[in-house]
Amino acid sequence: MTRIHRTLNGVVTDPLKHSQALGGTMAILGLNRSMPLLHGSQGCSAFAKALLTRHFREPIPLQTTALVQSTVIMGGEESLEVALETIATTLHPDIIGVLSTGLTEMSGDDSAAIVRRFSESRCGDDGPLVVFAPTPDFKEGLERGWASAVEAVVDTVSEVGSAKPSQVNLLVGPHLAALDVEELMGIVSAFGLDPIVLPNLSGSMDGHLADDWSGLTTGGTTVAEIREIGNSGATLAVGSSVFAAGSQLKSRLGIPALNYPRLTGLGAVDAFLAGLSEISGRAVPGELMRWRRRLADAMLDTHFVLGGVRVALALEPDLLLAVSSLLDEMGAYVVVAVSPSTSSALEMMPCDEVIVGDLGEFETRASEAGAELIVASSHARPIAQRLRAAHLCIGFPVYDRFGQQYQLTAGYRGTLDLLFRVANCLSDYGDRHSSSGRKG
Repeated sequence: MTRIHRTLNGVVTDPLKHSQALGGTMAILGLNRSMPLLHGSQGCSAFAKALLTRHFREPIPLQTTALVQSTVIMGGEESLEVALETIATTLHPDIIGVLSTGLTEMSGDDSAAIVRRFSESRCGDDGPLVVFAPTPDFKEGLERGWASAVEAVVDTVSEVGSAKPSQVNLLVGPHLAALDVEELMGIVSAFGLDPIVLPNLSGSMDGHLADDWSGLTTGGTTVAEIREIGNSGATLAVGSSVFAAGSQLKSRLGIPALNYPRLTGLGAVDAFLAGLSEISGRAVPGELMRWRRRLADAMLDTHFVLGGVRVALALEPDLLLAVSSLLDEMGAYVVVAVSPSTSSALEMMPCDEVIVGDLGEFETRASEAGAELIVASSHARPIAQRLRAAHLCIGFPVYDRFGQQYQLTAGYRGTLDLLFRVANCLSDYGDRHSSSGRKG
């Protein structure tokens, strides 16, 4: 069993962790005509918005209650009520996602009660769907914030009609890029099933040009789709971060839930297709089998490059599990694995130890282990340069590469794409270092 070790350093020298509030904001951005509202100081939203804008290279709709010292001391309830009223009357969103911060969690604001009162008095059938997710900055991280927002949306779901066996809920974690979500939707649809994706970044944060400017998201999961979730025949949860949301639907509405920790790797995708085949009663479509054969060939082609490579990874838990498991299956050695927060996904890691720590700890251990490949976000590029290692830029945030939302990691096609990216990264690294007289 993998040992999970939390560092006890008194100070974080190079942060890896992102706040729950940022993760919750990302999830709300996957809902159509939505507006995330951070209940906290203006700085809480400014930092999150800056990172999200750099990563997605898109305008990020985000509002804040902009609390100051006096409102925190006296209570921020009125600020939240005013912000909700202003957003509802001026922007007319379909969904408002209220997210707490460390400031309001510590001051004791009962944000859930305020949201509930506002929904009962202002919304009704014609008003926006307003959800509240507790996302304190001072514990856990991005994945937990994403999960909290998804669970808040799922908590609004009820069975409103007759069950639809061919309709399935597809709950996805933040480790999947926009095109990953689109790929999974295509796979599910190939079995004759109708997927409802929550949240759906492929519709909102995929880099499309909208017909007109909007202060809200222009794409993603609609309110109508959310209200249909309770009538689905099954729930497919991809990533351990959304397993709890699937369990909510199972316990409350009796919808069967199938959990998939990762959909990267031949065996993992095989299991996913087997589940879809059982739900639909159909055999795996020939087009998907063609991609399976292509992946098998790619694995043969690249294992000579990947085999024996010493890899150090610093990623969010679900992505850490997906990428490290694939590299391990290809014969690479996972010598360092660092996660910003704990998760059940870490217990399934293909290495003896996972460190819950920061990039400072990551650099020290990667150097000691002689890592040849660094797999981490743009924040780790200086580390790779200092260690003279190859750098596969992946995760959050990625701001020094274009088209990150189109980089696949899921399904047969995504696994194949990831393998080629890793192999080409290592080949380029070897060519550079051999030509300069250093060992590649």
